[in-house]
Amino acid sequence: MAGRKGMWRLSPSRMGVPRPQPWDLGLLLLLLPGTLGADSHLSLLYHLTAVTAPAPGTPAFWVSGWLGPQQYLSYSSLRAQAEPCGAWVWESQVAWYWEAETTDMRDKEKLFLDALQTLGTGGPYTLQGLLGCELGPGNTSVPTAKFALNGEEFMSFDLKLGTWSGEWPEALTISNRWNQQADAVRKERTFLLNSCPQRLMGHLERGRGNLEWKEPPSMRLRARPGGPGLSVLTCSAFSFYPPELQLRFLRNGLAAGSGEGDHGPNGDGSFHAWTSLTVRSGDEHHYRCLVQHAGLSQPLTVELESPPKSSVQVAAIVISVLLLLAAAAGGVLLWRRMRKELPVFWVSRHGDDIGTLLPTPGQPQDADSQDANALPVST
Repeated sequence: MAGRKGMWRLSPSRMGVPRPQPWDLGLLLLLLPGTLGADSHLSLLYHLTAVTAPAPGTPAFWVSGWLGPQQYLSYSSLRAQAEPCGAWVWESQVAWYWEAETTDMRDKEKLFLDALQTLGTGGPYTLQGLLGCELGPGNTSVPTAKFALNGEEFMSFDLKLGTWSGEWPEALTISNRWNQQADAVRKERTFLLNSCPQRLMGHLERGRGNLEWKEPPSMRLRARPGGPGLSVLTCSAFSFYPPELQLRFLRNGLAAGSGEGDHGPNGDGSFHAWTSLTVRSGDEHHYRCLVQHAGLSQPLTVELESPPKSSVQVAAIVISVLLLLAAAAGGVLLWRRMRKELPVFWVSRHGDDIGTLLPTPGQPQDADSQDANALPVST
C-alpha cells in the first residue's frame, strides 16, 4: 500500500496500531467539500469506521451522521442504537424514524465487521466508509459511496452495476464477499437512492431552524509553568456551534498572536477549541484572550483565572474560621448563663460582689466574711 495517495487521516495509537480519530474535524473538512457553511449545497452523509483491534472499552464499529456541517447522529457497537446529536435532539420526528436509522446502522456494522474478518490476520485494519447523498441543483440527489482501508481510498460502490470495486487486492476480497450477498446489494441501493434523500428532505422540512443553531462558547484562560522563566497561557473554548471560531491573545490590549492549538467536534454536535502562548513568568497578568464567534453578540475578552490557593493558605483560612466559630459559641454560652443568673466558669457571683475574682490558692474560700481594710483586733 506504500506510495498510494492517502485520503483519510489516522492517528497512531499507543500500541503502534493505526487508530482512527472518531470525531476528526480535519477529516470531515477534507471529505465534505462544499458542505460547510453552504446553504445551497446541503448533504446527509454518514461516516462509518470499523477496526480489528479496538482498545478496551471502545467500540469496534461506530458512525457519525452529518447534515451539512452539523453532526446529527451517533451510533456505536457498544450501544447499538442510533441517537440524535446537538440541536437535532429536539427535532420533531415520527416515532419509527430512529428505529429505521438503527436498523440501517446495524446492517452496516455486520457488513464492515464481516469484511474485516474476510481480510484475515494480516492487519490490524481500519475500514472506513463515506455514504450518503447531496442535494444538487433542481433538488436532485447525488449519492456518495466511498471506502478507505487504513486511511487510503481503495473502493467504491457502482449504483448502475450494483457492485463494489477497486484496484487493490483487498478491494477484490471485500467486494467478492459483499457481492455474494444479494440482500447487501439491494440494501445499499435502497439506502443511497431512497432512504438518504427522503431523510435529508424530512430533516429540512422539520428542522431547518436547527441549521441556524448558534451556541456561544464557554471560555477559560489559565497559566501553567513552562520552561525556566516561562509560563504557558492556554485559552480554551467549550461546547460551541457553529464550528467557526477565532481565538487571539492580547497584551495590554494589543494583538499578541493567536498561539498554537487545535479544535474539533465533541461528539454531541458541539465543538471545542484551544490555543496556547508561551510568555515570560510574571508577565501573565498583562495578557487576555479575545474570542469571536457567531453565538456572541460581540467579541468577548477573557481574563486570566486566579491561581488556586496553596494548601498552607487554605489551612490558615480554615483554622481562622474555626477560631471565630469557637469564640462566637463561647460568647453565646456566656450570655445565656449570665441571663439565667447562673455562675460561669471563670467568674464568681456572691451577693452584691458581682465580678469579684475567684480566690487564689491559700486564700479563705469565703472571701466575703473578711474586711480587707479592717485593722487586726488586738487582744
